[in-house]
Amino acid sequence: SRRRHTRFKCDWSSDVCSSDLVGASAVSLTASTGGTAVTYVGANVDRRVSDEKLFNLSTRSQTGVGGQVLIAGFVISGTEAKPVLVRAIGPALTAFGLSGALSAAKLEVVNEQGVTIKVGLDWGSASDAAAVADASARVGAFPLAKSSRDAAVLLNLPPGAYTAIVTGQNGASGVCLVEAYDATVGSIPNAQRLINMSSRALVGSGEATLIGGFVISGSVPKRVLIRAVGPGLAQFGVPQVLAKPQVILQQNGRNGILAQNAGYANTADAPAINAAATSVGAFPLVAGSADAALLINLDPGAYTAQVVGVGGSTGAALIEIYEVK
Repeated sequence: SRRRHTRFKCDWSSDVCSSDLVGASAVSLTASTGGTAVTYVGANVDRRVSDEKLFNLSTRSQTGVGGQVLIAGFVISGTEAKPVLVRAIGPALTAFGLSGALSAAKLEVVNEQGVTIKVGLDWGSASDAAAVADASARVGAFPLAKSSRDAAVLLNLPPGAYTAIVTGQNGASGVCLVEAYDATVGSIPNAQRLINMSSRALVGSGEATLIGGFVISGSVPKRVLIRAVGPGLAQFGVPQVLAKPQVILQQNGRNGILAQNAGYANTADAPAINAAATSVGAFPLVAGSADAALLINLDPGAYTAQVVGVGGSTGAALIEIYEVK
């Protein structure tokens, strides 16, 4: 996820992101294997250069307590620390027409050793509110009212894996959005980037759908691995997992579904998906898994990946978005 700043906004009421796109010709092919349709979108991948990057990563879902807490993870590559803006948006989502938005957000950022780095509450009341507002404007994040009860923190983080835990203040529950932005001033070094994001939440329907958003900058396509893991979480002791997840990928400016999958293990692309997962360090999925995954070349632009349960089922699921070299 080498990135160049691209301004965008997400309309979370319609589950579609809006962004200025850099056009690139592409061809799509839909194949059906074992009763499962998978759409592959490709372009001239040989034209790939080092300025293509995932620009930011976000997830919208329901958060509650216990096993229903929204947990997002992200990874920083490289050898030096980098500024990262992390936001947990609840009340501000009401402006996008969401009736079940979280009334007051609490954001806790934890490192891979399990140590809490910072806790954010009521961002406008924090001592670094001005710096957070400046960083939000710089990366193109939509502005927050200073009086809002959303949470945001601006951190200088060394390379490694981090977790953002979003809960409601005073035990509140509701729909919320967690975002992670590379807040580097000026150009972003190719070797020091946010390279993936994953989020675990309870998948429902309507406003409770699990949605991952991401933006690709640059001028040529980038290969991305997207996984919607339900049954695969059982090996980690997660209760009430989503039995059969489906991932649906959409791009702004294009009508309908760009790509979708339910049961990746039954597709001809399964070996390539497993190889890509290994290359990016994703945990392996059980052979014959009913988990969903897409390995796809995407033009620069803004995308949303929705996770739903086949047949309207509900349960805990994990959405993962990885840059694949």
